[in-house]
Amino acid sequence: MELRHIRNGLREIDVENRTAEFVISDNTKDRHNTILDVDGWDLANYDKNGIVGYQHDVYGAGIPNPDSVIGIGKAEIRDGKLIGTVRFETEDINPLAEKIFKKVQFGTLKATSVGFSPLEEGEFRAVEGSEEEIYHYGKRDLLEWSIVNIPSNPMAVRQMEQTEKNGLTFEKSEPETESNLTTKAKELDLIEKELNE
Repeated sequence: MELRHIRNGLREIDVENRTAEFVISDNTKDRHNTILDVDGWDLANYDKNGIVGYQHDVYGAGIPNPDSVIGIGKAEIRDGKLIGTVRFETEDINPLAEKIFKKVQFGTLKATSVGFSPLEEGEFRAVEGSEEEIYHYGKRDLLEWSIVNIPSNPMAVRQMEQTEKNGLTFEKSEPETESNLTTKAKELDLIEKELNE
């Protein structure tokens, strides 16, 4: 089992249905100087047991915590990228999943990482216009993907500005009384408006 943090970030979020869609892998070089070519993903086993974790704490090392699995996942190749969708567990099932869901909405957590098992050897390939070589993984089995604090791939962090430029919006479910999260979001909006003026 190997892990690669892929920075491509949040594409969209549906608060009402508790789902979020991320680009979880693409053909970008990561900080390990490797590339996971999108056409090398085998999703057959993942389709049978699609889980999304937090920080890859889903393999049972140490004392297993079932709450480290934060939702039901789907994965598909679309537009030359590996797209992952998670439906977060509700707070009554898993308080950690609720916390991660809120942090994704707020923008604190925006990176993903894939856990995979190589199925065949990869190869080093020359980088065009350079003497550098990069290792391209061969075919690999997606085991799980996780929302993580720090990505390995420098493209894995969603930038709020880019999300807004792409026309993506976040639906907000406003409670009757303002929560700390809503208050902080409003404060950040005010600061951002002042900086842009």
